[in-house]
Amino acid sequence: MVKENRFRENTRAVWREAFEALERQPQSWREQVTRAVEALLEKLRRCANEDELHASYWRPGDWPSPVLLRHLPLNPGPDTVLELEDAAFWRRYLELAEGR
Repeated sequence: MVKENRFRENTRAVWREAFEALERQPQSWREQVTRAVEALLEKLRRCANEDELHASYWRPGDWPSPVLLRHLPLNPGPDTVLELEDAAFWRRYLELAEGR
């Protein structure tokens, strides 16, 4: 397997695991963070393909956090914010895989 493909597979695995972890959270928690994840997903829809999505993910700086934090009732901490970011990236990846 080409190194780039393996790197992308590993990145997608991180995104998928974050999404699955979010899905296992209590419904009340998911309801609190849904608006934030949706807001980031809306920004990610500017990525027209997987190359752009990965480029956005690895862009220097932490641009997704402020998008999420504007829509969260409180700051849940950096680990949770990162998990929400990854979950949003996974959702966009799925949309792209479906041709949307």
